[in-house]
Amino acid sequence: MCPSKKQSSSNFLWAVMWFVLSLVVGCGNDALMKYAGSLVSPWQVTFFRCFFSVLTLLPFMYYQGSAAFVSNHLWLHVVRGGLLVLSISLWSHGIKEASITTATIMSFTVPIFVLLLAPIVLQERVTWPLWGATLVSFGGIFLVLQPGHNTLRSSVFFLLAAVLFGLLDVINKKYVYQESLLAMLFYPTLVATVLLLPPLAYVGTFPTRHALPWLLCLGIGNNLILYCLLRAFRLTAVSSLAPFRYLELLFSMGVGYLFFQDMPGRNDYWGAAIIIFCALFITYYQRRSV
Repeated sequence: MCPSKKQSSSNFLWAVMWFVLSLVVGCGNDALMKYAGSLVSPWQVTFFRCFFSVLTLLPFMYYQGSAAFVSNHLWLHVVRGGLLVLSISLWSHGIKEASITTATIMSFTVPIFVLLLAPIVLQERVTWPLWGATLVSFGGIFLVLQPGHNTLRSSVFFLLAAVLFGLLDVINKKYVYQESLLAMLFYPTLVATVLLLPPLAYVGTFPTRHALPWLLCLGIGNNLILYCLLRAFRLTAVSSLAPFRYLELLFSMGVGYLFFQDMPGRNDYWGAAIIIFCALFITYYQRRSV
């Protein structure tokens, strides 16, 4: 009995380590997106993020063999690729104008939009306490985005991106056990790369040699985030890691201040507190109801 408890505790600590590492890399990727957005067009940032992500995935696909390329739902990856293009493009446009802290706080709303979309896509039943927490969370979103203070365009970018990321999560939840993880990662990113070729051609310029290494790091970071998450999820339940997600706010505040001299305002703190409270309540309520 004791060895199994010790092993379980060790697995959980390793899971937390991998999960926190994914948050650190995620903050780094947001910083790279913001910096790269000052060098090239957001469309170029999105394209090369997907392109280098595909490029760095190919060696792993070939290592796994032909089975890694097998998919029973190619149409699904086309849909996911289209959603990926829209969501990352909107996020790239938003983070170019807003702070990294604002972007991180808005990423906390994705589970809330998942809750709103689940009844439509998965036919899941949502009870009134969850709807109440969702409505309260929109008060926190309003405080963070401050539509009367920040540009309306940046607010719309983040909100639409969060909705699309939530829809992607719902689709992933529905099909994740029907496809290999490599296929789930590779094909939509490949589709996104192809779909981004026309906007890239419209921009008409090619990134400078100074920008390309940063874009390569962005693509590698995109895959590294997923790798860390998968390592964490293999060691413990996803729900048990949810509270640690909000450490990302501290990381993003540090990165934003060190590299961009961004300081969160009072409304950011209040908005983040409301969103985090609602998201934690939703997680707790769902776990209790299982």
